[in-house]
Amino acid sequence: MEQHRLDKLKELLSIPTSTWKEDKLIEYVCEELMSYDGVKFFTDEYGSIYIEKGLSEIYPCVVAHLDTVHGLNEIIVKEETLKNAQGEGKLSLRAYDKESGDHSGIGGDDKAGVFICLELLKKMDTLKVFLPVAEETGCHGTRKAQEDFFENVGYAIQFDSTENNTMSKSLLGVKLYEEESDFFQKTKGLILEHGFSEWKHHPYTDTMVLKQRFDFPCLNFAAGYYEYHTKYEYVVVEDVENAINLGEKVINKLGNQKYLYKFEKDDKRFLW
Repeated sequence: MEQHRLDKLKELLSIPTSTWKEDKLIEYVCEELMSYDGVKFFTDEYGSIYIEKGLSEIYPCVVAHLDTVHGLNEIIVKEETLKNAQGEGKLSLRAYDKESGDHSGIGGDDKAGVFICLELLKKMDTLKVFLPVAEETGCHGTRKAQEDFFENVGYAIQFDSTENNTMSKSLLGVKLYEEESDFFQKTKGLILEHGFSEWKHHPYTDTMVLKQRFDFPCLNFAAGYYEYHTKYEYVVVEDVENAINLGEKVINKLGNQKYLYKFEKDDKRFLW
């Protein structure tokens, strides 16, 4: 990753954010968006950010949540060599409390995902981005998301899975895609090519609710964060870059197209 982009990643990760207390990160993202060409955005009454770039009848949408499980203490982000999922030492980012110097969770879950979405926004000609608040306590921002924003979304890709090789097959039992579908078959080779070989049944994140509410297929990819929800959490830089590259290739492969996914009867029990 080029130095100026690495500096941006460190800058974003250093912003403290917690559930329903995402104000500083919201302000940072909105200020960043002001400098992007061809981008429109707004926030809703809860603070979730809705972004649109370019003109299209149907849009891909990328997703990451703005809150973390950590507190609002000021942190310093340091570069260290730490292990990726394959046990290799890689350039990584870890946080320390500015006052005490102790380990402090960096909040890669899901600030690394936010960075990935913003990088994809720069790369793509047409894209929607949804950055909701309050995922960690039940996807509240997504449950309250404005419906009209998603009317012309063809599919959604979230970056909120762990490490560098995982993705979600389902979330709380809700399947995000059908393996035999055109949607998944178009992307399967790219997913494996980028090392995402661990397809898991995960706890919830925002794409579960998007799938339930709007019935388009979704993917949820690893965002390069490790030891999440602990004070030792860290982010592997190479893994963040890999997620960006995969996201770009998948969107280019799927294009600006509507993909359908119908509910199975058993899925409805998970509507909250």
